[in-house]
Amino acid sequence: ELVGIMAERSPEMVIGVLAILKAGGVYVPIDPDYPKERIHYMLEDSNVSILLLQHHLLEDTDYQSHTVFLDDPSSYGAESSNLNLNVMPNQLAYVIYTSGTTGNPKGTLIEHKNVVRLLFNNKNVFDFNAADTWTLFHSFCFDFLVWGMYGALLYGGKLVIVPKQIAKN
Repeated sequence: ELVGIMAERSPEMVIGVLAILKAGGVYVPIDPDYPKERIHYMLEDSNVSILLLQHHLLEDTDYQSHTVFLDDPSSYGAESSNLNLNVMPNQLAYVIYTSGTTGNPKGTLIEHKNVVRLLFNNKNVFDFNAADTWTLFHSFCFDFLVWGMYGALLYGGKLVIVPKQIAKN
């Protein structure tokens, strides 16, 4: 199931991505800085069933279906135990939209095995470990998020979420 997530870089964004994956879903990252037309197109084209977002971003979309607010404490009251799901390597992990050659953004389907390959094929080259500090300063609609966010979480390192205003400097 495709689940949209529109959030600024924040702990809630990381929690939202992980929650979608834990539930067996496929996340579709949508940058809140995109023009409204692009946001609308991505939501329509991907046909997401749910949109996770922060309250202040609701006005940036005309999404009419089910929403979950990442900054609402009541969103976090559900069961927190592990789900009885088996996610297979060929299942989708996320859909990332590129600029596309036709003028419209184009969804690129990324499977779990691609994420695992990216992170574990370089383990011996970089000697990742719990002492590492990773920075999250790119838009989460950019593939490099996978490297920084998952790398820190999988190897036990520290993930520093750099606010957008600081990253611009």
